[in-house]
Amino acid sequence: MATPLLLALAALMVLIAVPASRDLFNAMRERNDRDAKTRLVPIRIDDDRPRRR
Repeated sequence: MATPLLLALAALMVLIAVPASRDLFNAMRERNDRDAKTRLVPIRIDDDRPRRR
C-alpha cells in the first residue's frame, strides 16, 4: 500500500522539480551572459587608413 503512494509522491516531486530547475539554470545562464557582456570592452576600428599588403 505504501509503495504506490511513495511512487506517486516521487513522480509528483519530479514533475515539480524539473521545470523549477530548468528555470533556475536558465536564470543563471542569463545572468552569466549579462555579466560577460558587461566585462566586454568596446573597441573602435578606424577603417580610414589604407590596408597594408
